Formats: sequence, C-alpha cells, structure tokens
Amino acid sequence: MKKSPQQKLKNVQTSKYEMYRDKQQAKQKPKNLGKTALRLLSLLKGNRIKVTIVVLLGALSAYLTIKGPQYLGSIMDIINEQVKNKLSTGSVDFSAINEVLSTIIIIYVMSAVCSFFLHFIMAGVTQGLITRLREQVNRKLSRLPLSFFDSHNKGDLLSRVTNDIDNINNTFQNAFIQIVSSVVTFVGVFVIMIRYNVIMTVASIAPLPAGAIIAFSVLNVSKRYFRKHWEVTGDINGHVEEMFTGHNIVKVFGHEEQAISEFRIINNNLYEVGRKAQFLSGTLGPMINFISNVGFVFICVIGGYLILNKGVNVGSITVFMAYSKIFMQPIIDVSNIVNQMQSSLASAERVFDIIDEEEEVEDTVNAEITDAKGYVSIKDVNFSYTEDKPLIRNFNLEVKPGELIAIVGPTGAGKTTIVNLLMRFYEIQSGSIKIDGVDTRDISRKNLHNILGMVLQDTWLFKGTIRENIMYGHEGKSEEEFNNAVRAARVDRFVNTLPDGFETMLDEDGSNLSAGQKQLITISRAILSDPKILILDEATSSVDTRTEIQIQKAMANLMKGRTNFVIAHRLSTIREADNILFVNDGKITEQGTHDELLKKGGDYAELYNSQFALVKSEG
Repeated sequence: MKKSPQQKLKNVQTSKYEMYRDKQQAKQKPKNLGKTALRLLSLLKGNRIKVTIVVLLGALSAYLTIKGPQYLGSIMDIINEQVKNKLSTGSVDFSAINEVLSTIIIIYVMSAVCSFFLHFIMAGVTQGLITRLREQVNRKLSRLPLSFFDSHNKGDLLSRVTNDIDNINNTFQNAFIQIVSSVVTFVGVFVIMIRYNVIMTVASIAPLPAGAIIAFSVLNVSKRYFRKHWEVTGDINGHVEEMFTGHNIVKVFGHEEQAISEFRIINNNLYEVGRKAQFLSGTLGPMINFISNVGFVFICVIGGYLILNKGVNVGSITVFMAYSKIFMQPIIDVSNIVNQMQSSLASAERVFDIIDEEEEVEDTVNAEITDAKGYVSIKDVNFSYTEDKPLIRNFNLEVKPGELIAIVGPTGAGKTTIVNLLMRFYEIQSGSIKIDGVDTRDISRKNLHNILGMVLQDTWLFKGTIRENIMYGHEGKSEEEFNNAVRAARVDRFVNTLPDGFETMLDEDGSNLSAGQKQLITISRAILSDPKILILDEATSSVDTRTEIQIQKAMANLMKGRTNFVIAHRLSTIREADNILFVNDGKITEQGTHDELLKKGGDYAELYNSQFALVKSEG
C-alpha cells in the first residue's frame, strides 16, 4: 500500500523524534547536585556578614516560633486551675492568663519582625549572587573560542543565560531561608520534645527512616528529569529562534507545517519530561505528610495512655502534640520546595557547564606589530575541525604588501576556514602563519585584529542608529574619517534619502533596510577601521549588480597600499587579482592570474566558463 505524503512526513518526524530522544537520553547522566549547591553557595563569599545576619535572624525567628507552644501548656494548666477555683469559690482570676497571652503576642511579633528583616536582607544577597553569576557567564562567553559558538545551539545558549539564571533567582532566596528555618526548627523542637517525654519523642522520630528512604529514592530519579527539562527548554528556544529568524525562508519554501510539526515534537518531549519531573517531586510532599499523620496517630494513642495510666497532666501532652506537628513541618516544608530546588540546581549545572568550558588559548605577547606592512606568510599549515576529518592540509602561501589574493573553489573546500585561521579565530594544529615575519600566535588578538579588517558574507547590525552601527568599535574616529568611509562605501547615497539620515534608527538586525544596504553599512564599518590587511568574504554577495559595480570602483582605490584577500563565487569580480588560488579539499590545486588560469584550462577555467555560459544563457 502506497503511503500518503502525510504518512511519510509522520514517519520522518517519528524518526527525528527517536534520534532526538536518543541524543537527549545519552546526555542525561546523573549529576552531582550537592556539589552544584556548594558551588552556588560559594558565590556568597562576598556577603558573609549579610548571610550570617540572615542565618541568625532565621534562627531567632524559628526559635521564637517554637517557643510559643510552650506557653500553650501553661494556659491549659492555668485554665484548669481557674475552673477548679470557679467551682469552689465562684471567682476567676484572668491576670495569669492575660500575662501568658501578652508574652505569646510579644514572641510572635518579634518573630514576624525578624522574618521581615531577613527577607529584606536576603533579597539583596540573592540579587547580588545572580548579578555575579551573570557577570561570570558574560566574561566567559567573551573568552570562549569561535568553535564553541559554532558547535552550540544559539537558542540553548540564550536559554542558559536568561531562563536558567532566572530560575535560580526565583528559587534561591526562598529555598535558602526555608532551609535555615527548617533546620533550626527541627533541632530546636527535637530538644524540647526530649525534655518533655522521651518515649513519645522516640515514637515521633520512628517514621523518619522510612521518609528518608522515600525522599532519596524520589530525588535520585527526579533530578535527571529536571536537568533534561531545562535542556529541552533550550532546544525549544533554539527551534523558535531559528524559525522566527528565517521566517521568510520558511514561508517561501512552504515549510510551515513541517516547522509546526517539529515544534510539536520538541514541545511534547518538554511536556513529558516536565510532567515526570513535577509528578515525581510533587509526590514527595504528600508521602512525607502521610508518614507524619501516621506518626501523629501513634503519639495520640501513647499520649492518651500516659494521661490515663501514668498521671501525666493534659497540658504537657497538649504541648507535646503541638510540637510533634511542628517537628514534622520542616520536613514537609523542605519536601515541598524540593522540586524548585532540584529545578534550580539543574539550571545551575547548565550555567556552570558554560563557565567550565575550555577558554580560548591565551595570548603569548612576545611581540607587537605597530607599523604593519602587509606581508603574509603561511607555511605548512594543517587544520581540522575534528580529528578524523582533516580540512586544511600542508597549506603554503606567500603574499607581498599591496597584493590582491582571490580565493575560489567549491563549497566546503576550506576557503572561509583559511581566513578564519588568518584571523586566529581558530588555532592551527601545525605550521605557522606570519604577518611581517611575526607569528600571529606571538601577538595579541587585539593587535592582530587592528591590522586585519573583515567584511563577512552575513551582515550583523544591532538596534541603534546607522551612525552608531558604522562607528561600532571606532568611537575615537573623527567626523572627517567617518564621512570618507561612508562615501567610499557609497552608503551616503541611500542614507541621504532617509528622513533622519545617519540618525535613522535601525530595527533589530537592520530589518528595515535591504540586504544590499546592510552590506554597504558593514563595508563602511570595515573601511573606517583602516586595516592594513583587508578580508572580504563574499562581501558583495547580497548586493545587486549596479551596487556591486559601485562598490568595486570604491574598493579599487581603497585596496591600494593594502594586502587584500577576497573570497568570491562571482569570478567576474576578481579578474584583476594579482594571484588567484583555486582551493579544493583544503589544498591549493591551482594558482596564478586570471589569464594564466584560463590558458591552463583547469578547474578554474571550467568554473569560470560555466558561470560565463550561465550568464550568457540568462541574457
């Protein structure tokens, strides 16, 4: 039976889901949440005094709270005495009761004041911790190599920096206060109960081992689901980011249904892991509460026995029963916030994973190029993104100042990789890359990037004015330099037609400009940096032919006195290059001028003639 397109799509989606599920399960190794908690607490080092005050206030508040029930027994005994007086003398003395009640009110008011101040102080401590954590992540991201960003989903990284840190923020304050209060309450109540009655205390703690076994069993399973929950949250953010960023492409190719189906797959997976995590941790509170109630029944039975057979007064038993409920309450309270704590610690693990990433190789600054000439020497360079797939192999190139070097070749041949190595976005495995005789590994990246200017195929603009986007990284440039740059890149021609000119506010990623206009702005930004070595990676790929001709004329003057590297698929733009490199499989297979390579009749000639034939047929 022939399958319908919908069935085929469903099978493909199911296969994708299975691969996705297997990938997720492979990553779900149990993590050390205790170690993560200690690491999170280590961020409080700068607030030791405030944390100490919070602990003391929490302890005092808890102490005052557990002190109150002691007076409950006194009230019961006083009332019992006054009932006897009423029966015998017909009068009642309320002064003793009023005194005890006044004491209880004072105690609870003091407890409330302590609670207010500890929450006030802890709010500042928590925000300080979150601020330091964000700063750590931000500093780390600025020191990570390009390979990290190439190998990680943007949506997932964004989720870690925003959602995961917000999750820590929302949980940490209340969890910390609750734990301090619960520990003090548990210990304090236990001591008081021992003083009242040892037998009933033993009955109260008898259910605890069973509760501990249940708690550890549930936590051991649920922590994996909480981490998985936040990882899948990152995946769904990544999918949404991709779909919204490329919504034009999605619509053009009619991919809406597939995109919705892919979202549904990830969203269902998020539902499953979230449901399991919340259910498992959510069962902990009711289980502990059930054990507490069973223990309370035993205490009531034992208390009744002691009153009837051992002559223990009602007030003491009443106080003890009140404390028995308080004794189990900290355990119930902690169990109720366990799911939040687990979720928060899972988020902390994901954030710490970024902080623990291997940083970009530090600069070994033994030399500095102050007056670059533009000599470039690449000798015996080997590089691969993965060990089993070598990309650049035994690459050699000598470039003189002022030369225009064009790099062409099929997609995936290593053209852009060569430029990335020159910019030192990646570290070479062997060989050397030198500028003016100095190894690029012996100078700082800042010094290197001051020498090199680059215009990428993909434009990047931020929300701000056109002037701010052009001046990005060049705040010290003069107005004359700015004007020269925008004229050279022909930016002024279209900007002057805008109502606000260079003060025109750009939307996010410059979405209110055409692709060609955005590219012109990035080119003017590179011109303003006045680099000695200029790199154009498909810089004119997004502009129309007329604009491209204008840019080429401007670049002809700009390139004088500079060393220039051009990566281009439009071979008509590189006819005047001093040296054309045809790169295939990470090696230079042909090199020479345009005319020399055409006469040779090799790969370059075949590629050029195919483009010429295509243009002719279209014409």
